[in-house]
Amino acid sequence: MFRKMFTVKCIAKAIFLSSLTLEAFAFGNNGGGGGGEDNVFAEPGDFDVVTEPGGRDCTIFRPEQLGDDHAVVIWGNGTGASPNTYAGLLRHYASHGFVVVAANTSNAGTGEDMLNCLDFLEGSQLASSVDFSKVGATGHSQGGGGAIMAGVDPRIATTAPIEGFTLGLGHDRDSHDQQNGPMLILSGSADRLVNPRTNHAPLFDATNVPAFWAIAQGAGHFEPVGDGGDFRGISTAWFLFQLEDDPEATTHFVGDDCFVCEDPGFDVEGVKEID
Repeated sequence: MFRKMFTVKCIAKAIFLSSLTLEAFAFGNNGGGGGGEDNVFAEPGDFDVVTEPGGRDCTIFRPEQLGDDHAVVIWGNGTGASPNTYAGLLRHYASHGFVVVAANTSNAGTGEDMLNCLDFLEGSQLASSVDFSKVGATGHSQGGGGAIMAGVDPRIATTAPIEGFTLGLGHDRDSHDQQNGPMLILSGSADRLVNPRTNHAPLFDATNVPAFWAIAQGAGHFEPVGDGGDFRGISTAWFLFQLEDDPEATTHFVGDDCFVCEDPGFDVEGVKEID
């Protein structure tokens, strides 16, 4: 037991120290160019995007011209990072029509700050432009763990944790079998900080909802920084599939010849009840 606790603490400390460099890499990392580079959803969407404060604690990335039924994506940062660290990715989601609300905290592991940003959106002037039955949660590293924690909330229709840390930093593994909607689990094969076998295999096994687990080949821990790298297209497709019933996005995950299943840049580790 002591050895296990010591190992977990060492991993958490390593992630914390390494993540402090995220801001420095934010605009210098455009991804590894491996998995998903041919994914149509890695290309920008049709909406022009604006960024604005969401009170003191949140940052909003949204289409400049709003309709009345936009789906929502809430975001959690990695340790030591901010929404600016992932601005390219969050603007990309918004370009596909999503209203993205990112928690400004650098400690998103409990998911509470992410859900607080959803509360803010519900009470804001933007609420009339949003369909709150279509809310997804995602984030990177500690924020990926926070997205899983947020997924227990009945307002969250789906989650897509990116290299999510599930060994501490506010994360409770009891959340794994209390999810409210389908989950896309994204790992990096070269991630030395959040090992897929210790963080994501138990998550896939325990989750009580349909799940799709894909590992981006050659992706390290900082792959999502900036524009999302190889995780940009697949995560965008997932939210369009789950929240908008987009037929092309659906084919990325459904069927034996699904796009992601055939993409050499991804190794699909497991599919649970996706239809």
